[in-house]
Amino acid sequence: MTKNKRAAGLIYGSHIPYLDHLAPLCSLLEIPLIVTESAIASAAQKYYENLEVVLLDSLVLPEWVASHFELIFCCTPRDLFEEVFYLAQALLQKKIHTVWCPHGNSDKGANIFYMEALRKEKAALVYGKQMIEFFQRKGAWDSLQGHVITGNFRLEYFKNHRAFYEKILENEIKLKANTRTLLYAPTWKDYELSSSFFGAIEPLVERLPSEHQLIVKLHPNLLLQEEFETEEIVLKYQDRDNVLFLKDFPPIYPLLSLVDAYIGDMSSIGYDFLAFNKPLFFLNPNERDPAKDLGLFLFRCGIEIKPSEYKQIYSIIDKFFTFELRDFSSIRQEVYTYAFGHEKPLDVLKQEILNL
Repeated sequence: MTKNKRAAGLIYGSHIPYLDHLAPLCSLLEIPLIVTESAIASAAQKYYENLEVVLLDSLVLPEWVASHFELIFCCTPRDLFEEVFYLAQALLQKKIHTVWCPHGNSDKGANIFYMEALRKEKAALVYGKQMIEFFQRKGAWDSLQGHVITGNFRLEYFKNHRAFYEKILENEIKLKANTRTLLYAPTWKDYELSSSFFGAIEPLVERLPSEHQLIVKLHPNLLLQEEFETEEIVLKYQDRDNVLFLKDFPPIYPLLSLVDAYIGDMSSIGYDFLAFNKPLFFLNPNERDPAKDLGLFLFRCGIEIKPSEYKQIYSIIDKFFTFELRDFSSIRQEVYTYAFGHEKPLDVLKQEILNL
């Protein structure tokens, strides 16, 4: 086991979206990442360098973790952590401390009460000013006894491991030369019904020009929610030579480094893509008002596309690339700084987090 034996990262259950956030953090801190699903353990070992992975049965995990660690980094709120670890803590007469870690910078949760659960947190990692203001709006900031502003440490992790990821991309993502590569990364059907997938996937694939290629990054929760319907769509279109469906590819920044533009809805990947300052196109399945809805804050960084315009999406994209009717470069940089702040050396960030 690694030298910082007091702490570990934890993914309990099938929450593989947490992997690309906790794995780089655990690698940086030289602490193990504990998981309860073999598929997540395999993905962690395959896609992240210098990472110790511990796979435990969910029945064994609470007492084992409580007897080995004092501090756990996790993406779940404290209330959900207590549901799993309450009995183990009581039996061992020991309190396990937690640090809440964000799993993306998204506008989701702005309009629902669910995120008020963060009021129970005592320590948290936050990306930057935007996330601090989110905590403040949810009444959770004043309850924190400690926090660290991390900046975009996942991007820095990718840069430091670029050679490792270039080999993975070469083996797993086959792209045609001299074609425009677009990434469609829809979110899942959450409490706000944010996903555009089932309404947009047919026109996105059926009307895809031959000189374009489309990567569809399927959200893992979408596969869990609507497994048969999603698999049916994948089977229908997977043989097209300019369409690639990704179901099991957790690292985001290596993927983003390949593409020319992003198509999405409410996914946090839209914020990640700001780092590359390239065009973004936002599908608005529920036709919410970007001018008034705080949940659509990121839409100011690109072109909004309503459901009635889905069939014309490639005309809209081509027109934007050809004529650049509006320059979003400055606002993309401004929002990126608002979300993630400025780069922080990883050795400095590591020390700040260990000081918690």
